[in-house]
Amino acid sequence: MRIAGFQPNSLLDFPGNIAAMVFVGGCNMRCWYCHNASILDTREFLDEQAILDRIKDNFLLDGVVISGGEPTLQPDLLDFARKVKDMGLEVKLDTNGLRPAVIKEGVEKGLFDYVAMDIKAPFDKACVVTPTVPWNADKLRESVRYLMEQDKVPYEFRMTVIPQFTVEDVERAAQEIAGARIFYLQPYVDHGMGLKPPSAAFLEEARAAAEKFVKTEVR
Repeated sequence: MRIAGFQPNSLLDFPGNIAAMVFVGGCNMRCWYCHNASILDTREFLDEQAILDRIKDNFLLDGVVISGGEPTLQPDLLDFARKVKDMGLEVKLDTNGLRPAVIKEGVEKGLFDYVAMDIKAPFDKACVVTPTVPWNADKLRESVRYLMEQDKVPYEFRMTVIPQFTVEDVERAAQEIAGARIFYLQPYVDHGMGLKPPSAAFLEEARAAAEKFVKTEVR
């Protein structure tokens, strides 16, 4: 697998678990605010076996988060997940949801224990988030529908609240996942662009609007 980054320990990224973070290169979106933009087009990768050895030797770990980039683009994603599972560890997948067949296969084969899917924007508003690479809203809805209907693994939906969003945008995004188990709102963090993150008051107003359709928390 094309591993572009590795974090040996995280207490924040896999609910209830101490986890290693594996970041893959490549993505089928180009979100302008991506905090991992440097690895999207990289041609420099870490040795997979060396990473697996580090994971195996870390007795603190409960699991591994496979993030990116977009992990579902990796042809050997499921093989890598199986190797982690064979160590007795759990696997969390971070995904943008554009490849529902891969998400489904991993869940049905017992290779993913938790799935976190980004809801980038209302599904008809891709231009605000990834203006140069449009997305297929039908694929996103297929992933949402599958995760909400399956009962094998817990899942979450999450949204980075960027400065361009209105409360109505967040509310319309929540409508796309109405009835889901949880929807997390994450405030945009500026990385040198000079844009002001959303205020606490705005986030609370957006949370209340989304709450009409799905349990929503700000984190």
